[in-house]
Amino acid sequence: MSLDKPSTALTSRQQVAVVVLAAALVGAVLAPSVYAATNDPNDTVAVVEIEGPVNTALADDVESELADIRANDSVGAVVLKLDTPGGAPVASERMYKAVQRTSQDMTVIASVQSISASGGYYAMAPADEIYVMPTSTVGSIGLNAPAPSARSAPFGPSGPDKAGSNPTQAWAEQETLADTFINAMMAERGEEFQMPREEVAKADTYLGTEAVNNGFADEIGSLNEAIHAAATEENLGEYTVDTRETGGLSGIPFLVRTDSGLVAIHANDPGYAEVKPMPSTYVYTPAVPHVDTIERFSEPDLRDAGAASTERTATGNETARLNGGVGA
Repeated sequence: MSLDKPSTALTSRQQVAVVVLAAALVGAVLAPSVYAATNDPNDTVAVVEIEGPVNTALADDVESELADIRANDSVGAVVLKLDTPGGAPVASERMYKAVQRTSQDMTVIASVQSISASGGYYAMAPADEIYVMPTSTVGSIGLNAPAPSARSAPFGPSGPDKAGSNPTQAWAEQETLADTFINAMMAERGEEFQMPREEVAKADTYLGTEAVNNGFADEIGSLNEAIHAAATEENLGEYTVDTRETGGLSGIPFLVRTDSGLVAIHANDPGYAEVKPMPSTYVYTPAVPHVDTIERFSEPDLRDAGAASTERTATGNETARLNGGVGA
């Protein structure tokens, strides 16, 4: 009987302990790679809905949502779901800047539903690609504004703006707004447009198929196809979709077109302060409904309000007219 046998052979309990220890060591080595493979930090496509007239409330929401997306490590790509005729120039430019900033961080694809024209086209232009349906409407690059009325420049104040604008100044402002829009579009899509700047500036609109052919859009495809393309571009593999609404019924006015021009109505039963003329817009006018009947205010009231928006007096007597208007 050998006396050293117990020291050279492991008991059954010791063998089990060795196996458990080995398994723990292997798990500790492999666990990080398994975790990383199944938990990609950029596994979400955010869909930002941009619907209705472009105005301050909508721009506020779009800026806020896109800023939140850029700060969210779980979002790997963005799709803009658009259905808008355009709207206010400043709000359109704010949205344009927000989309431009986001496209520097991740893939942004625009998906046009029924229409994204004028200010809507401005806002989505920095996207990496524009998807349209065959019947979608895009384009209308230019300014919608009435011609300044002819009148002499004011005399007496320290500057013309103290007593109201003059025709020369009004024309210059309109030209600046139009050039700002056109210049930005040429910078974003000048290489895609199959036409010179002069043709782009005519503010024509195009249906989806033609828009792809002339460079106003990139692909024919649905919202789901745009989402899949954005995820593929970022190599997301399996991903979730996070839809984010912007604007809201309380914040978006209803645009109407009258014989005197465009107005924004901020209430279902508008009063004097809830109807505001829009003298200069990035909006595709045919997409804005026209009203023939006026219930609460007469058309001369609207005409006076429109005149007051471009010819304010130093005494402020006409300033109240800025908040006047019609109820549709």
